[in-house]
Amino acid sequence: MSPTLRSLPVLALLAVCNFPGVAQLFTSSHFRIEQMAPGVFAAITTDQGYACANAGIVDLGGKTVIFDTFVSPNAARDLLRAAEHLTHNPVTYVVNSHFHNDHVRGNQVFPSNVDIISTVKTQEAIRHVEPEQIKWEIQNIPQLLINAQEALADENDYDKRRDLILQVAYFKAVTESHSQLTTRPPNITFEKKLTLEGTIRKVELLQVGEGHTPGDCIMLLPNEHIAFVGDLVSVGMHPYLPDGSTEAWKTTLQQMETLPIGTVVPGHGNVGYRIDINIMLDYIEGLEKLASNMIALRKNDVDFMEEGIPSQYKGWLQTQNFTQNLQYLYARADRDAGIK
Repeated sequence: MSPTLRSLPVLALLAVCNFPGVAQLFTSSHFRIEQMAPGVFAAITTDQGYACANAGIVDLGGKTVIFDTFVSPNAARDLLRAAEHLTHNPVTYVVNSHFHNDHVRGNQVFPSNVDIISTVKTQEAIRHVEPEQIKWEIQNIPQLLINAQEALADENDYDKRRDLILQVAYFKAVTESHSQLTTRPPNITFEKKLTLEGTIRKVELLQVGEGHTPGDCIMLLPNEHIAFVGDLVSVGMHPYLPDGSTEAWKTTLQQMETLPIGTVVPGHGNVGYRIDINIMLDYIEGLEKLASNMIALRKNDVDFMEEGIPSQYKGWLQTQNFTQNLQYLYARADRDAGIK
């Protein structure tokens, strides 16, 4: 989900082991807990909850690191409680994968002695984009919430209803949080790589390259072959392309395929396999080709929208992102064609 001003996107091995009963150790209306390995947890957003993106909890041994903090401080408070409950350690570090609001607004609920870590570009973007984004939301989100609620009441298609449910939850989470928001940017930045260690494991924070935004980073657990990857990968959901560089994104995904990753915790969607990195690469390349073909056939983006989403992406959620992705790539291909 991107908070770009005046745009409205709303939102290997699947698991090393299965740990029955873990999800019952902490419950929240905003997310469900999945244990990936001893002391390693994914917090997967629920459709009607106020997380609106996924997060991670990792016990380093004596220290706990949180990866991403949701869009709503209320959901982030549950995340903090979950981390303390599951690891029995204080939260020492919070990592922001990138600057979008659904990954950083929970920063404010963590104690002042908790270090917030990101790449330099993400820190800069949070400082400069968030204040203007919040102003835009206060003016526009209330009406968008009404529109989505009205559309949901009239919609009977299951997939379209689920998309609208996600939108309603996002708009509610954003609207209800405005009165309590305090932007807290990262206080520690890094370039290329930063290792965090405890008594039982280490994690590597990697700035693998640009892509979804100019400052993306991932968190790799090299011994467990698990990676928390933010919005560089989505599983069963359309990613949002216009805030980044698709050329850089493709290179980043190719670099990620060289890493010891078996399990992928995406920014949106269910926990996935290593192959989901390649699926995301195919998605970007496929949409670029669609846009180029449209230019060659002299078809505009409205013409294509009437033909519908390609079959391989039928059933993916956040279809509004697909529309905006294609419009963005069409405009870029049209511009490039004019230059030639």
